[in-house]
Amino acid sequence: MRRARAHASPIVTARVVTGAEGYHEPVTGEAARGAHEANDATRGSAIKLAAEVASRLLGLATTLLLLRGLGASDFGVFGELSVYALLLAELGELGLSALASRALVARTHSLESLVRARLVLAGVVTAVAVAVGPLTPALARRLGAGPADGRALALLVAWFALSGWGEFLGVALRCRGARRLEAVLLLVLRGGSLVFAGLALLAGAGLRGVAAALAVSPLPAIAFGAAGLRRTATPGPAVAPARVLRESAPLAVHGGLLLLSPRVEFLVLSWLLADRAAVGLFYAALNVVWFLSMVPTAVAAGAMPALTREALQGGGGVRRRTAATLALMAAPAAVGLALVALPVAALLLGAGYAPADYAATAGSLRIMSAALPALFLNALVFASLIASGRATWLPRLTAGRVAIAFALAFALVPVLGARGAAAGLVLAEWLLLVLGWLACRGAAFGVPVARPVAWALAACVPMALAVNGVRESLPLAVPIGALSWAATLAAVARLRPGLARELVGGLR
Repeated sequence: MRRARAHASPIVTARVVTGAEGYHEPVTGEAARGAHEANDATRGSAIKLAAEVASRLLGLATTLLLLRGLGASDFGVFGELSVYALLLAELGELGLSALASRALVARTHSLESLVRARLVLAGVVTAVAVAVGPLTPALARRLGAGPADGRALALLVAWFALSGWGEFLGVALRCRGARRLEAVLLLVLRGGSLVFAGLALLAGAGLRGVAAALAVSPLPAIAFGAAGLRRTATPGPAVAPARVLRESAPLAVHGGLLLLSPRVEFLVLSWLLADRAAVGLFYAALNVVWFLSMVPTAVAAGAMPALTREALQGGGGVRRRTAATLALMAAPAAVGLALVALPVAALLLGAGYAPADYAATAGSLRIMSAALPALFLNALVFASLIASGRATWLPRLTAGRVAIAFALAFALVPVLGARGAAAGLVLAEWLLLVLGWLACRGAAFGVPVARPVAWALAACVPMALAVNGVRESLPLAVPIGALSWAATLAAVARLRPGLARELVGGLR
């Protein structure tokens, strides 16, 4: 009888410390479940973020290697070809990774069904590559480079398509709870690009040789992911490829637009600016922002299973905790990058460039740093819409961002050059955040934005004052900034514990 009453009781043993005296307040079963989901989202985000930081550092090392090995002009050509190749390779993805992140958790599709759909798309990509092949010489002539660049485009399409397979296998591992295996897979994937590109440059290869080396670099990661999946369970019903592709179509449109979205400004700059070296310098600065963008992507991806359960079962702790986490990462990243833009530009380019080149790259970095808070929170907005079953809304949001970005870029680039492209990126990201926030409210799955971002930026003031005095020295600025930021957070948590609980929800 006691056991029956215990099960019927709405009170569980989970507790929250509410004061310095150590008073323990009992928590209802629903609140405990919400705290558990928020904690699971935090754990998932932490593992995913650690994997992304390590793997993206390898990716950034590859970027630096290519920048210095190819030179600014050829690196600009590589950047433009990479954008076109990435968009073409997206035909082989068609939103299936985003669909898998929810479908495998909700068990609405089996992994085998998703794999079959990707195999169908692989045939489509091959057919498109064959059709586009004859057009590549004209593209190479328009770029002002040799015919090898046309062949490099096809090789880069293969690189991105195979990398997409590796990332898809990583999503499947994460949804099955094998988060550490996904982390290893990402390291193998990014590390392979670095190793293969380095070997090609050591052999004296040019753009085509580097592209060929990159094209085969994802194969070890794919083999590793396939081996890892064979050791895990495969729940979910079998679904015909046609139905899978119909369901992923809105996510596919969104995915393509999302890939194009942060590259609009670079493309317009490459079309309107004749100075290929200046285009390459802007592309180098843009890679810093893309590197930082892996943080919100990883946090949102790690929280996605918990977000999906919150959308199905109710609550708000996961969104509140994740929004606070992203804001507390975005604010110091934005302020810090603006302060140390010049030494970061020097680290990117290395020796041998004119002072004006370093200044131009640093100027673009300072402007684009203002986009980081919006860019970080946009990842949670998109994940929340997917988790709440509103994936069909995403293409409209990203299409609006792309349209506005093109309009801003064509208006600002002719007048301001690279700085105009950077300013357009900032304005487009903040507009996207406003539209996404409104969409989440319309879906009755609102995401807190203004309050966590405002508090995070206010908490950056001590860090900014500390870093400003050593802003010319990156080795000093980074640890001083990190320590002052950590001290500020510790002080806020101690002096305003109620605010901390309000932002991040119950912690156990």
